[in-house]
Amino acid sequence: MNKYIKGDLVYIPQAVNLFSYSPDSRHAGTTMRLKVPRNCLVVKVDEENKYVCVLYDGEVWHVKSEDVYLTQREVKSV
Repeated sequence: MNKYIKGDLVYIPQAVNLFSYSPDSRHAGTTMRLKVPRNCLVVKVDEENKYVCVLYDGEVWHVKSEDVYLTQREVKSV
């Protein structure tokens, strides 16, 4: 089971690789290495392949779930 869920805010350290995939293929399109650490929003979790999809600079990128860290998750009771 993955520890991330859609809507989580995650911390991505410097020098972590981000991958984009073309919509019609499972092959990586563009690869980018972060120059500075960033906080990003989780938009999808791929538990089968152990990737987290995050929103970075207005685009969806894939990052290995082992390379990101969960920031504090706040649970509110209604």
